[in-house]
Amino acid sequence: MSPKKGRTRARARKRPAATPGPIRVSQDGTHFVDAAGKPFFWLGDTAWPLVTNYCPEDAEAYLENRAQKGFTVIQTVIGWSADAVQNQGRKRERTADPNYAGERAWTKSPARPNEAFFRHVDHMVDLAAEKGLFLAIIPALGNFVHELEVFNTRNARSYGRWLGKRYKDRANVVWINGGDRWPAQYAPVWRALGRGLREGSEGAQLITFHVCGWHSSSQCFHNEDWLDFNFIQTWTDWTQIHAAVTTDGLMVPRKPVLLGEPAYEDGPEYPKGPITPLVMRRQAWWAFMAGGYFTYGQNQMWRMEPGWQAAFDTPGACQMGQFKAIATSRPWWKMVPDQGLFAAGVGSEQTLNAARRAVDGTCAMAYLSSQCHVLIQLDRIVTRRAKATFVNPQDGTELEAGTYETGYMQPGIFPRAYTQWFSTPARWEDAVLILDGVD
Repeated sequence: MSPKKGRTRARARKRPAATPGPIRVSQDGTHFVDAAGKPFFWLGDTAWPLVTNYCPEDAEAYLENRAQKGFTVIQTVIGWSADAVQNQGRKRERTADPNYAGERAWTKSPARPNEAFFRHVDHMVDLAAEKGLFLAIIPALGNFVHELEVFNTRNARSYGRWLGKRYKDRANVVWINGGDRWPAQYAPVWRALGRGLREGSEGAQLITFHVCGWHSSSQCFHNEDWLDFNFIQTWTDWTQIHAAVTTDGLMVPRKPVLLGEPAYEDGPEYPKGPITPLVMRRQAWWAFMAGGYFTYGQNQMWRMEPGWQAAFDTPGACQMGQFKAIATSRPWWKMVPDQGLFAAGVGSEQTLNAARRAVDGTCAMAYLSSQCHVLIQLDRIVTRRAKATFVNPQDGTELEAGTYETGYMQPGIFPRAYTQWFSTPARWEDAVLILDGVD
């Protein structure tokens, strides 16, 4: 796909459309809700350099593409450093990269933000709002705190307060404190930034923390009053996604869980690669079945490598729309993880199968991550019969798989433990099995 040109000024003058935000955490702490109290489905995409490196025309094309695919949140960074990302934190320049127009977020200190730079950020926020998209924004990458020590507790709090105040009335902004680092001895600085964001926004926007690979924000900041939901990065350990999300979902107090940075589609650096579209689907479905949300990413696009616009329509990106359509086809916010749906064939690691069931027992979903056979406990559905349907996660194709007695409504003290074998349809790489209760 090539970006569309020539519409920037008209778009900039246009009043942003109403978004469903600001989003909040549900009363039970398990999911997000929008301003009307309706469940909000976070399907993220990773465009870390969006507010810095994208010119308005590229941003217009990218955001339109993602909105059309069904994404709801775009993750990006204000204090960006391409050299630090590519060279693992070794950048020595103490200010962030300039944007497409040559403006930097700050020059001498983060406590003195550059107004010209942030006018472009304003435009990106408004442009996303026009398309019904949220921006989840990192104030600065972690190298500016850890390696370069540009931030301290004082200017971090000031910078956070300034950002929170500037964008508190933007209903489509979420904050991601941190920047791909384990907090360690710099935890006081990150706490100061989190508190500043909360003070400036007056609680109007959600905040999480982006920790480094193989970790979760719950390990360091779960009980902080500014941390609204947990953020997990698994990097190459994508086979541990279901366990990691499940663990965070069980923590007290309950907070929503986001797999915010999995392995990127086509990423070359993962020991457990290659990261194919099938692996991307597995990551998304494991996170969802464990009760969490998911953010996708594509290697060439987020790095803005030559020809990166051609990566707008990779198979993994297109299939995220199918993931959302299938996942939201049932009342997902009323569902809980339920590996007990499997009587046999649950699998493990790369071929783990995972399930989720409505609390009231009226429906269930099972993700079959490979060509396999599973024995399903039909009495997990609390109606007389259950209708089974297979859905192909690649293209949404549906296949009827029969209607079965559940054993739940049989006379006697206990329901009969009826089971049924199901197999991934021929020539499908994976499948979603949906069970709907019928009279």
